Amino acid sequence: MASSFNGSSVLFVISALLLFGATQVTPMDYLLPICKTVGGGSTFVGIQFCMDTFHSDSRTAHGATYQELAAIAVDLLTANATSTKAEIGGLLGGKTADAATVQCLRSCQTLYGGILQRQPGSAAAVKDGKFSEAISSLEKSAATAKECEDGFSKSHVPSPVMVENSNAFQLAKLAVALLRY
Repeated sequence: MASSFNGSSVLFVISALLLFGATQVTPMDYLLPICKTVGGGSTFVGIQFCMDTFHSDSRTAHGATYQELAAIAVDLLTANATSTKAEIGGLLGGKTADAATVQCLRSCQTLYGGILQRQPGSAAAVKDGKFSEAISSLEKSAATAKECEDGFSKSHVPSPVMVENSNAFQLAKLAVALLRY
């Protein structure tokens, strides 16, 4: 039995499918220009951190506004602060190397408690469009994460929560940058 498709018809169909596939935007592609805008010239947050942050959250899969992305960053900051405070508690419950590290960890535990107290207000301010209020709170959270890390530096001891402090700082700054656009 002869096929009703000739070679040129098959080529046309394949070409059309390839062209259609090449022009489709994947769900996360919209993030790159946003991350370039908020992270491209920033000394605090890089484009890759921004992309990695939002690719890790399924709420960004189908598009989000700057305000929605800021709300997601605030949520991620809350999760970071919660897990960091718990990690610090675990480190304090174990055998810590020296008194200076213990002192820094206790200070950080208190500092992260402050971040967690501010987070519900930050989230509500973002949701309600009270951006200056949210920015003020988020800047305090960024400063708090930096203060925790600086305590280790000043005490000349290695920080067991350096990555967590960096992530908290960058998440807060990312949310601020998004709210300013």
